[in-house]
Amino acid sequence: MKILVCIDGSPNSQKGVEVVVKMVEDCTVNEISLIHVHESAQFFPDYWQGKYPFTTEEKKQISKLDKRLEEERKQVFAEALKKFEGKNIKVGTIFKVGHPAETIAETAESGGFDLVVIGRRGSGGVKKLFMGSVSSSVLQLVKANLLIVK
Repeated sequence: MKILVCIDGSPNSQKGVEVVVKMVEDCTVNEISLIHVHESAQFFPDYWQGKYPFTTEEKKQISKLDKRLEEERKQVFAEALKKFEGKNIKVGTIFKVGHPAETIAETAESGGFDLVVIGRRGSGGVKKLFMGSVSSSVLQLVKANLLIVK
């Protein structure tokens, strides 16, 4: 079984990691991957593909953004990976830039994941009454089994 766990540093995503740790302690799991998708590519879609020439000043600003992305990624993954320490479970990490729900669904399908785990609400600015917009969209898009953690 392959499990894709969606994380963004929010309490609900950390709870999702904890649920997966508990689930897999007593069963056979071939692979767990933690995925973190940063949404900023919507502002610079061609930059991330190297198609659009930026000015020197724009390149400096984007370089600062890249460094912030790197630091955010390290922090989010470090917190989640700590929960798997001493569990003798193979855990990989996936970092992508793009639309979170679409990227998660594409990664789940292309990676052949059997289960996707996501928190009910993430760290997005606007909180939905019942379910976050990313988890709601993943529910609609993903073809694998989905566990939404409250």
